[in-house]
Amino acid sequence: MKKFRFRLEKMLQLKGHVEKEKQKILGQATQKVMDQEKALEEINWRRRNLHDAQRQILLGRINSQALSAYSRYYLRLRKDELSGNELLKVYRSDQAKKRDELVEATKQKKIYEKLKEHKKEAYYKEYSRLTQKAQDELASQMLQHKKSSRANRELPDNRT
Repeated sequence: MKKFRFRLEKMLQLKGHVEKEKQKILGQATQKVMDQEKALEEINWRRRNLHDAQRQILLGRINSQALSAYSRYYLRLRKDELSGNELLKVYRSDQAKKRDELVEATKQKKIYEKLKEHKKEAYYKEYSRLTQKAQDELASQMLQHKKSSRANRELPDNRT
């Protein structure tokens, strides 16, 4: 009997390739989310430093120009934080979408893997059945040969 060959092997390989590509895309989306979170942490760090610097200024003489500059910088940081949070939301939704696509690609690959398993199992069952049939046939032939050889040995003895 021929060796097992899955007819949809190329399709399975293609599904595996698609899954790997989706994993790469998800990895890139996750990296964007992580980078944006890091940028937001950096903004928060700057804001804390700004608060500390303003406290130091308020201990001494009050400089209205410095306070005005800090205020403008604080507003810019706040604006950057708000836009960063919006961008983070977009990146997270994109990441979730990419994750769903990866899950779907993985499901498609698993379908073909299961199909391959079932086909392989059916192949081996059929192979086992044919092997058993051949063994049974051989045993039957050996039994017939034994019976006929006994009958042939008995015939000459009866004639005498």
